Amino acid sequence: MRRPIISIVNSSTFGKHFKEHVKTIERFSDIQHITVPSDIAPDDLAGKVKNSNGIIASVTPKFTRKVLEQCKELVLLVRHGIGCDNVDLQAATELGIMVSRVKGLVEREAVAEYAVALLISASRLVPQGSQAVKNGHWAERYRMIGMELRGKTIGIIGLGNIGSRSAEILSKGFHANIIASDPYIEKSRFSEFNAKKVGLNELISSAHAILFHCPLTAETQRMIGKDQLAAMQKNVVLVNTCRGELLDENALYDALMKGLLGAYATDVVEGEPINGGHRLAQLDNVIITPHLGGYSWESLQGMGQTCVDDVVSVFQNKGMAGELANPEVIQNVYRKWH
Repeated sequence: MRRPIISIVNSSTFGKHFKEHVKTIERFSDIQHITVPSDIAPDDLAGKVKNSNGIIASVTPKFTRKVLEQCKELVLLVRHGIGCDNVDLQAATELGIMVSRVKGLVEREAVAEYAVALLISASRLVPQGSQAVKNGHWAERYRMIGMELRGKTIGIIGLGNIGSRSAEILSKGFHANIIASDPYIEKSRFSEFNAKKVGLNELISSAHAILFHCPLTAETQRMIGKDQLAAMQKNVVLVNTCRGELLDENALYDALMKGLLGAYATDVVEGEPINGGHRLAQLDNVIITPHLGGYSWESLQGMGQTCVDDVVSVFQNKGMAGELANPEVIQNVYRKWH
């Protein structure tokens, strides 16, 4: 039997720190490492991956229908992460391609802790204080007066796997009042995480800080625009560890420039990766980190192992991947490999 070709695309961490992950796959597969621009043209991307039987994919580039249609031998695409918004799931399903992802519990602690870290950093001006000292401006501390979290109303958009953990940390650890908006979570479950269920508009107008913990979908894309930003409390702190596209960047930039918001702390940016010349990176009331939410040793080990388990299950054991993002593919998966 021929050895499957597994392409690792744009993942800077898979197999780098946990080399046993790559070694396991190499025992029965041929691996090719592929690095491409995040905005690579579909035909160019297809040209690089069309011989793949399996793909381990990062958050970029986009695997559109045009790309997937040219991957005639592709059986499995594994997302080295939770979100699958860079993969056309409908096309993959129609083409019989399994798309799997990391279970939410793997990244739950890492991303929730990171969101809280961003919230604290923005609320207490931690990066600004550090930079002032490095620049020899210790005396500037008189300007760096922050906000305590105790007793504040903190809104969480999305009370799923990670949002619920942030709610636990902030309510139990900081005694903050948690309000949350999530139409897909039963009302009875909100109390489990010390959260009060509210509508999105009420959350936006009431919260001293807002954390985004929802996936990027057609429903949530640009969900926060000019009107929503105008309705927020002055000096509100926004924390985003999901996707930059949840907010209208033009409206966000204007609101930050006008001082309508206290701060924006984000681990994600539309069109990432970006450089220091990006307009948001030029603002003093913005914290941007390079998509580090899942970057803990524990999380990376679990993410990598999930990818390995899925590849082994499909190509060695002739089974199905674990956490399918498109479970309906089972009904019409093409037996391209088995």
